Amino acid sequence: MAKQCTILDLANHFNLKPVFASASSLSKPIQVIEVDRPGLEMAGFFEYHQKKRLVLLGRKELAYLKTMSYEKAYQTFLTICDELTPGIVVCHQLECPGVVIAAAMAKNCAVFETSIETSVFEADALNYLSEMLAPCLSIHANLMEIFSEGVLMLGDSGIGKSEVSLDLIKRGHCLVADDKVDIRRVRDSLDGSSPEIIYGLMECRGIGIIDVGRMFGINAIKKRVKIKYCIDLVRFDPKIGFDRLGNQNSEIEYLGVKIPFVKLPVSPGRSIAEVIEVAITNLKLKEAGIDTVKEFEKKLRNFQTKKER
Repeated sequence: MAKQCTILDLANHFNLKPVFASASSLSKPIQVIEVDRPGLEMAGFFEYHQKKRLVLLGRKELAYLKTMSYEKAYQTFLTICDELTPGIVVCHQLECPGVVIAAAMAKNCAVFETSIETSVFEADALNYLSEMLAPCLSIHANLMEIFSEGVLMLGDSGIGKSEVSLDLIKRGHCLVADDKVDIRRVRDSLDGSSPEIIYGLMECRGIGIIDVGRMFGINAIKKRVKIKYCIDLVRFDPKIGFDRLGNQNSEIEYLGVKIPFVKLPVSPGRSIAEVIEVAITNLKLKEAGIDTVKEFEKKLRNFQTKKER
């Protein structure tokens, strides 16, 4: 599910100056990520008008507005200020025309002003809404940044995810989240973060909760990271066959986005932190076009061919 975002949330985030705002207009939800600059609508073309979009007015829109009669401009903005329209933002430190305010008041549509340039505000608003309205979920897992890549670590409770994370931190990697990870799909990629209440904290069995930032330094923790890979820690069982060559390219899917997935068996005496570092390095090499298994299979075929001769 996605988070809720109202026009008031956006106004507070960008410190917008209210021109007209009632209590009910400020509670209007922003339902779509896109924003709208109503050039065609002001010219009378409403066939593809998107009522749910935030409306931005810049120099071009206000310059065109001056060529319109008051009545035509008023009727146009009565249509633009639909009950589904979250609000209007006038950019570039321009003064909002009275006809826009009148139409907005008639339709109970909040109006704001900002000194930010229109194109800059449009880009910033899209980025903000992409994060606020992103589909999200929470899972039981650990999240680390290893070699500058976000790595999700799965595994049954008690298998040692926190202990492995601790070893990785001591080896210079960063903790993002321990035990619970919030995942959001932002622009077709997965962003991972920790719930605010447990950010920077880790539970170690037998010790309790520790503050990772204070114990290992502020560089040992990170607020969020783009999730690139997934490691599943499973208890070693000789009856279960594991991939010996590494020629199985598995993936796992969250919120419609697939990422590379590797199962690693956990057994006493095995340095899982080192194995994870090797696994992530191998995945990065594969993405760079260097596949050791394929190279080995090619050498093997060449060897067999020479032997047959």
